[in-house]
Amino acid sequence: MRKIRFLSIILLSLAAFCFGAAAQTTGKLPVIIIPGISGSQLVNPETGKTVWFSVTRDKGDDLRLPMTSPVLSRNTDTLVARDIIREIEIPVLPDIEVYKTLIEALKQRGYAEGDWSDPKASDVFYVFPYDWRRDNVETARLLIGKMTAAKRSLKNPKLKFDILAHSMGGLIARYAAMYGSADLPRGSSAPVLTWAGAKHINKLMMFGTPNEGSFGSFDAILNGYPIIAGRNLPFIDDFRPGDVITNPSIFQLMPHRSTARFLDENLQPLEVDIYNVETWIKYGWGALSDPKFLSKLKDAEALAVTNKDIKPESPGKDANIDDLTLARTTYAQVRAYLSSVLDRTRRFHQALDVKAKRLPIQQYAFGGNCEQTLDAVVLIRDDKKNRWTTLVDAKDIKTSGGKEIKKEEVKAAMFAIGDGRVTQRSLLAESNVPDVGGTQLTSRPLAAPFLVCSSHFKLFLEKPIQDSFLSALIVEKTDQP
Repeated sequence: MRKIRFLSIILLSLAAFCFGAAAQTTGKLPVIIIPGISGSQLVNPETGKTVWFSVTRDKGDDLRLPMTSPVLSRNTDTLVARDIIREIEIPVLPDIEVYKTLIEALKQRGYAEGDWSDPKASDVFYVFPYDWRRDNVETARLLIGKMTAAKRSLKNPKLKFDILAHSMGGLIARYAAMYGSADLPRGSSAPVLTWAGAKHINKLMMFGTPNEGSFGSFDAILNGYPIIAGRNLPFIDDFRPGDVITNPSIFQLMPHRSTARFLDENLQPLEVDIYNVETWIKYGWGALSDPKFLSKLKDAEALAVTNKDIKPESPGKDANIDDLTLARTTYAQVRAYLSSVLDRTRRFHQALDVKAKRLPIQQYAFGGNCEQTLDAVVLIRDDKKNRWTTLVDAKDIKTSGGKEIKKEEVKAAMFAIGDGRVTQRSLLAESNVPDVGGTQLTSRPLAAPFLVCSSHFKLFLEKPIQDSFLSALIVEKTDQP
């Protein structure tokens, strides 16, 4: 595998050197940019104000989705996705790059920005903003709709798109290619791979895509995360577990089935059903076990009878819409919602993990290979406090048997090489795991993996990656009528 990867890197580098000028010729297939989670602007259509990304929000603007129904498609609000986030401007701080560099790189190679409402068949790139909080299958169906409508408008049914997808965007594109606009099968029914969406796609280029999931998302569900990756800014209210739980998409980024590594206090593997809501209650994971979150629910007083840490809160006259929404939601509704989210996550993972007998599109993977990346969590039982502790960062451990395990040994068991968010193994789907029916799943077939020393949010800033994916974009004439 290492020899193949090394050869791929050499070939892509040579292509970048030899065909850099050719990449500026006309007739290039249209490109679609799909951002990762939190990479699209969300706007209040009534006021026209940006809700995400924005340092401050009006009291009437809520980034939380409702959790009142186990049918996830019914938990809607009025926010709409208007654009991908190109850069973030915060007073006092330098501008933070998001997808601006990628867009500029495409323009330098002869692409112009296209308009979905007035599409062109070549030499353009389209951005695909979407509501990143919602179910990824829902978003994949929107992507299929966009491509279908553009081809219909152009009267060009044979037209195909090249896709540049960052992080979660790669999962959306993969599902769209594999199943088109079909929904997930119900219950325990096995997914049937049709490649219904492959007729729209020529090449899929994935950047930091967690093809086997990411424990970084699991950490975020449990502990929240800064809304600007890698920066804890005192004047910005970061995402809390009570915010994160409302987004089905982030659960679908979790590690898949047996690739999810849980370790006991002796760093030995534990069998954990990550898709079962009872597991989450047992280990005290996420908002469903957070007294602060539970204190805001409609039936907080009843919950406080058995949990002294719950202090019922009634929203005051100046309460924001976040708290007002929670005050109308019961514990039973949140639990039923989470159970539905976890079950749908299981089925989404199962659909992506189906073994492909053929690959009608070319898939490329670009990622980082020099940062320590969370690859397992440690579960430690505290009998005195009658609870479990979930370690997402390494520290010294003293086991119940008196054994002392140093931080470095714990770190070696918990972390693997990657880009800081997604391990190299997950990006390249290198694990061999049996599916539900016992079929052995093999590595995702890739046209060329390309790895550099970079972090998850800076992949597009790396010149070698830019040269490689730009040279790999097709430059032959499109099938125009």
